[in-house]
Amino acid sequence: MNEKDYQSRSWILLAESKNKNWFYDPYTLREDQESVISFDAFFSPREKNNLAQFNATIVGPYRQKIDCFSNHHWSETLYTQNLVATAPLVGETKPVNGSGWVKITPRTAIAYVRSRLCGRKFIDDQNVNFFLFQDGFLDAPVAKKAPVEVFDEKANKQMPLPKEEEVKISASEKTPVFYEVINNEIAIIDQKKNIRQLKVSSYLLDKNFAKQGDYVLMADCQNQQISFGPQGSPQKWVAVPEEKNSFGAVGFNRACGDHGSYMKLQTKGVQ
Repeated sequence: MNEKDYQSRSWILLAESKNKNWFYDPYTLREDQESVISFDAFFSPREKNNLAQFNATIVGPYRQKIDCFSNHHWSETLYTQNLVATAPLVGETKPVNGSGWVKITPRTAIAYVRSRLCGRKFIDDQNVNFFLFQDGFLDAPVAKKAPVEVFDEKANKQMPLPKEEEVKISASEKTPVFYEVINNEIAIIDQKKNIRQLKVSSYLLDKNFAKQGDYVLMADCQNQQISFGPQGSPQKWVAVPEEKNSFGAVGFNRACGDHGSYMKLQTKGVQ
């Protein structure tokens, strides 16, 4: 019914829960002065199928909001009776139609989404990293084929059910890699030419979150060009990819786009 809502937007993978994939439009990502992040997202079953890219199994897209300071979540799809006011000191206000801010429960999908968009800190790292892009998907969980009930008419009794049959899905050959912006900072290298820099960390999406490396993404906002490579290694400037879902286009938008107060501008050493 609302296929156009998906086709006219840009969607990239944000997070993977046990049975769902969360996608969001990075071009809608904004933060206001009260540290409330807003973005548009949808989720779909995390399984292998032959359905079209946008099909009836996905839910959304819907506007989402996360209050990073108070750890609350608001969604256009969220309706509950157990609501928590975002500002209890102001007074208890009843939300319209039962929708409103809800306290984020730890170890849930939305808690993982919050850590990516509000920033996560690694034990051996002093910086806080904010999600930028993920290259590749985690393997879909093992699906289990339901056993078929058998009734023995001669014995007039139900036969014991066999064990669930596991249907294994072939594992991907490549471990997914995700990129995060360090401290969500934009360093303005040249104010006249509007050249900006993001410091990016990269990790393997495995059990140990093994670090792949540190990189620098440069963005020439005026000439629509970017460069990306390891820190300390000069890279060539290239045009921003036309594919808005690509790493280069998303990175350029994060550096040059309007995200409200989501990105921190650093002007030290500006020319």
